[in-house]
Amino acid sequence: MSPWKTVGTDCHILATTGKGKAKITRAQKIPGPGPEHQEPSLPGVKRTRWRMLRVGVWLLSGVTLLLAGFVYFAMGARFDAPDWLRQRVETRIERNLAGMQIEFGQIYMVVNHGWRPRVGLRDVRLSAADGTVMAQLADAQASLAMRPLLSGQVQPKRISISGLFATLRREASGAMALSLEGGAAPVRQAAGLPQLIEQFDQLLMAPALSALDVIETEALTLRYEDDRQGRGWTLDGGHIELDRTGENVAITGGFSLLSGRDYVGTVEANYSSKIGDAAAEFGVLVREIASEDIASQSAALGWLQVLRAPISGSLRGGIDSNSALLPFSASLQIGSGVLQPADQTLPIPFHGASSYISFTPETQILQFDELRVNSGWGAGAMEGQALLSGVENGQLTELVGQVRFSDLSLNPRGLYETPLELAGISADFKLELNPFRLRIGEMLVRDGDSNILVSGALRAGDLGWDYDVIAQVDQVEADRVKQLWPEAAPPKPRKWVRENLWQGTARDINLALRGRDGKKPFLYLDLGFEDAVVRFQKNLPPLRNAQGQMSIFGKRLVLMATGGTVTADQGGDIDVAGTSFIIPDMSVKRGAPGVARVVGTGSVTSVLSLLNRPPLSVLKDSNLPVDLAKGLVSVAGTLSLPLREKVPVEEIFYHYQGRISDVESNVLVPGHALQATSLSLSGDQNGVDIGGKGQLSGVPISAKWRMALGKDVPKASRVEGRVELSQMAVDAFGLGLPKGSISGQATGEFAVDLKPEQAPLLSLQSDLSGAGLRIPSLSWAMSPEATGTLNISARLGELAQVDLLELQAPGLSVSGTLSTREGGGLDRAQFGQVKVGNWLTGSAELVGRGNAAPSVNVTGGALDMRKTPFSGASGAAGTSGGNTPITLTLGRLQVTDSIALHGFRGKFSTLGGFSGQFSGALNGQTAISGQVVPQNGGVATRIRSNDAGGVFRSAGMLGHGRGGSFDMTLTPASKPGEYDGRIKVKNTRIKDAPAMAALINSLSLIGLVDELAGQGILFTGVEASFRLGPSYLILHKSSAVGPSIGLSMDGNFDLARGVLNMRGVVSPIYMLNAIGSVLTRKGEGLIGFAYTLRGTADEPQVQVNPLSGLAPGMFREIFRGPAPRIPGQPEPAAPTPGTPPSPYSSPAEDR
Repeated sequence: MSPWKTVGTDCHILATTGKGKAKITRAQKIPGPGPEHQEPSLPGVKRTRWRMLRVGVWLLSGVTLLLAGFVYFAMGARFDAPDWLRQRVETRIERNLAGMQIEFGQIYMVVNHGWRPRVGLRDVRLSAADGTVMAQLADAQASLAMRPLLSGQVQPKRISISGLFATLRREASGAMALSLEGGAAPVRQAAGLPQLIEQFDQLLMAPALSALDVIETEALTLRYEDDRQGRGWTLDGGHIELDRTGENVAITGGFSLLSGRDYVGTVEANYSSKIGDAAAEFGVLVREIASEDIASQSAALGWLQVLRAPISGSLRGGIDSNSALLPFSASLQIGSGVLQPADQTLPIPFHGASSYISFTPETQILQFDELRVNSGWGAGAMEGQALLSGVENGQLTELVGQVRFSDLSLNPRGLYETPLELAGISADFKLELNPFRLRIGEMLVRDGDSNILVSGALRAGDLGWDYDVIAQVDQVEADRVKQLWPEAAPPKPRKWVRENLWQGTARDINLALRGRDGKKPFLYLDLGFEDAVVRFQKNLPPLRNAQGQMSIFGKRLVLMATGGTVTADQGGDIDVAGTSFIIPDMSVKRGAPGVARVVGTGSVTSVLSLLNRPPLSVLKDSNLPVDLAKGLVSVAGTLSLPLREKVPVEEIFYHYQGRISDVESNVLVPGHALQATSLSLSGDQNGVDIGGKGQLSGVPISAKWRMALGKDVPKASRVEGRVELSQMAVDAFGLGLPKGSISGQATGEFAVDLKPEQAPLLSLQSDLSGAGLRIPSLSWAMSPEATGTLNISARLGELAQVDLLELQAPGLSVSGTLSTREGGGLDRAQFGQVKVGNWLTGSAELVGRGNAAPSVNVTGGALDMRKTPFSGASGAAGTSGGNTPITLTLGRLQVTDSIALHGFRGKFSTLGGFSGQFSGALNGQTAISGQVVPQNGGVATRIRSNDAGGVFRSAGMLGHGRGGSFDMTLTPASKPGEYDGRIKVKNTRIKDAPAMAALINSLSLIGLVDELAGQGILFTGVEASFRLGPSYLILHKSSAVGPSIGLSMDGNFDLARGVLNMRGVVSPIYMLNAIGSVLTRKGEGLIGFAYTLRGTADEPQVQVNPLSGLAPGMFREIFRGPAPRIPGQPEPAAPTPGTPPSPYSSPAEDR
C-alpha cells in the first residue's frame, strides 16, 4: 500500500485503483461556469428542491401502494406490474411534482421471507417541465419496514440505487454543489463537504424516513469538478452505503479513478457521525492515485504536487460540531516516479518513498513523523514539521519548516563509486509552489569531524532548473573533498583536484554553486588548506607541507601557497611560500591554459634541479651541471603552458627574477672560482641571466652571465662585465706577466664566451686609468694617472692563450700574442709590433722561464741610445733584483747623433744590473764588439776593434787613421745622452791627415811630412779621456806618442759639422825628446811647441807658438792658454788633476 493524505477545511475523497480496475482517463479541464451554467435564483432553487422532495415522497408512496397490493400474491417471487398499474403510478406521482415529469420502465415487487416487501423501478428518469433531465437511475429499490407498515405507515427500511450519475462540483470559493445529472441544477449545495453531508443527516430526521437503516448505491459514476484547479475527474464503478444505527450514521464507499494514465487508482472512504451533530470521523484509503491529484485536494498535501508518481495510503481525521476540520494523520506510500514541478525542468527520479504525517488545522502545522526516500540520487529518512504559511483558495502556495535527516546516503546520478553516508543533518526550508521555489535557510551537516552549513534555493526556471547553493565547511580532509566533489560540477576543477591534491586538510571552506536554465553551473569555491601535498605541475615535484588558499570563480581556478616546500632531485628543499597556480579558463577544451606563479627560496642546486626538469630543461644542452654553484636563491617567476599531455616546448612560456646570495662557483668559468655576495637572476624561455658584483679567482668583477635557450639556438653562454686589472688579475688568470708588472687598479670591459667542449673565449678592453704598468726589462713604466688602450682576446682554461694583446700607452705600443705553460705562467709572448717610447721599434718576443723573469728577444727595428732610460744610473740599477736575459738583433743602434751601430747583435742580462756583450758595424763601416757591465749603479760600456783607424773614420772624428787596436770605455754621464769615456789605441798610423800635415809644416819638420805622405806616422800609443755628447766630443785630455812625434791635445769637436777646436803640444823626435816627459804631460817631451787646431777636419787651421818650444816642459802651461769650448756650451769641467776618469777594468782586459 502507498500512503496518501488529504487535509484542508474541505475533505474531498479521491481514489486509487488497484490492478484489474477500470483504466484511468486523464482529468479533464473544466471551464468556469458560463451563462448556460448559471445557477437558478435562490427562490427557484428552493422550489426545485421541494419538488424533488415531493417526488421522492410520492415515489415512495406509490411504491408502498404497489407493495401493499401485491403482498398477497407472491412471497419471495418477483412480480412485474402491468402497464395500467405503471401508468397509474406515474400519473399519481406527477400530480405532486409541480410540473416535473417522471418516466420509468418496469415496476416490480418482491416479498422477501419474513414478509418484508421490496419494490423497484427500472430506467427511472426525472425531467423538468422544459424536458431537462434532472436525474437518471438504472434501478431503484426499496424494502419497507414491517412495523410501520402494520400500522398503516409506509416507511422504507432499505433503499438501493444503481446506475446513478452524479456531479460534485467545488467552486472557487470552496462551496460544494451536488447534481444528479450533467448540466442539471444542483440538488444539494453547502459551504463545504462536511456541510453537504450534514444536509443528508437532516433528511434522515424526516418522519417518513425514520425507519430507514440503509441506503446503498451501486454502479455509481461521480464526476468531480474543481473550479479552483480548472480540472475534473471521473470516478466510476463506485458504490456508497449509508448505515444508520440508532443516532449513529456510517457512510462507506469506493470508486475507481479514471485519469487517462497507464494505471487505475481506487478510492475508499468511510464517514461516521451522530444524526443532528456535525461532528464526525472519517477515513480515506487510496491506491495508485497520482500525486498531483492528491495534492490538489488539500493544502496540507499540496507539497505533493512537485512529484509525478502514484501514491497509495490512508488518512484518518475528524470534523468538530462546527464543521471545522480536526487534526488528521496519514500514511503514504509513494511509488516510483520523479521530482518535476514543471515540464521544462529535468526530472529527478526516485524509486519510492514513504511518509507518516499528521496535520493540525488550528495551528496549520504539518508534522512529518517520518519521510523515507529511496532514489537514484540517494536514500534516507527525515522527520520534522512545517507551517502552511501560504494558502490561497484552499491551495498551498508556501510551506516553511524544519527537518532532520538520518541515515542519509547520497549518490546523485551515480556520481560516486560508493554512496556518501551522511548523518546528523538538519535544515530550515521554505517551499513556494507557484512558481516552484525551495529555499534552504540553513542546513547543518555533520560529516565525521566536519560541520557543513548549507543554504540556497532551487527554482523551476523558464528553461530548466535554476539553483543557488551556498555552503560553508569548517574543515575537511583532502580525501573527503575528493569524495564529496560531484561529477556534475564543472569537470576541469574536479579532475584537477582529484589528480593533484594528494593530501591535506581544508579549512574555512566557502562554496557557491549557481545554475540557470539547466546549463552548466557557475561555481565559486574558496578554502584554506594546511599540511597539504599538491602537485602543481605534472613534471615537477609536489608541494609538501603546504598551506594557503584555493579559490574557484566560475572558469578561473587559483591556488595560492602561503607556506610549503618542494623537494628537488638535488639540492634539498625549496621554500615556495607565495607560489600560486592559476587556470584562467577551465572551460577550454584540449589544453586549458595553466599559469604557475612561482616564488621560491632554496639552494642554487635545488632551483636549477627544478628548472632542469621537463618541460623546461634549462640546462639540457649546456653541459652544465645543476650543482654549478653554491648559494641561496630567492626567485619569483611565471610559467604558462596548456594543461595537456606532451606539450611542445614552443608552447611553454615563462619568466622569472630573483637574487642569489653567497654565491660560489668553480664551474661557470672553468678553472676560476666565482664568488659573490649577491647576484641578480632573471630569465625566460629565450635565455637566463645572472649578474652582479663579485670576485673571479679573487679579482673584483661586475658581470652578467647569459645563456640563450631555444630549439635552434647555439648551446653557448656569455659573461659580460667589468673586471679589475691589477697584478692580482694577472696572477689569477695566469697571464704570465712578471711580478710587479702592474700596480694600482684599472677597470676593463670584458666578455667571456662559453661553448660546450671549448675553452672560454675572453675579450677585454680598458683605458688603463688607475693602473701603473711597468716593464723592467725595457725600463718602461706608466703612472696610474695616465691612460691608454688595452685590447685582449684570449682563450681561458688550464692553458690560457692570448690570441691578441694590444697595448697603446704613453711610451709603449705593443701588439702580439701570448701563450701560457702548464701550471701557470708565461710560455711565450710574441709581439710583431713593438714601439717603446722614441728609442725602440721592432719585434719582440718574451719567453717564459717559470718563476724567473721571462727572457726578451728583440729583432729588427732600431734602438736609440740617446733616448733610452738606460742612460742614467737609475736605468741599470733598477733591474738588479733579478735576471732578465735580453737578446737584441737590431738593424741599427743609435749611440749619438752621428754614431750608430748597424747590424747590432747583443746578449744581455739584468742579473745584478745590466750586462752583456754585443757586436756591430760602427755607422755601418767598421766592425766593433763590446761589453756592458754594471758599475757604480750605472752601466759601463767597453768597445773594442782591431781597426782603430776605421773606428775614427767611421765615427767621423779622424778620417785618416789606419789600423791599430781600439779599446774604449763609456759610462753614462749625469746628463742624459752624454757619456764619459776613455780610449786606448795602439800601433795606429795617420796618413794624409790635413790637420797633422798643417801642424808638421808649421814646424818645418820635412822628414815627418814625407813620412806622413808615405806610410803614415806611427803612433804606438794613443790615450784620451773625453765626454761624448749627442753632437759633440769634449776632449778632456789626450796623448799620442810614436817614434817620430808625440803630441797632446784637448778641446772639442763638433760632430754634426765636423769642426775642430783643439789645443795641445807637439814634440818632434819624441823618442829622444821624451826624456823630459816626466816633467810634462804624457805625449809631450822636454821640448814641445804649443799649437791650436781649428776649422774642419779636412781643412784645418793650425797655429803654432814657436816660443813655446823654448820654455821647459814644466813652464809650458804659460803658453798653453785656456781649453777651447763649444760655442753655446758651458765650460766643461775637466777632471781634477790626479783623479782621472775611472779606468775601465775587466777580467778580459789586455794588460
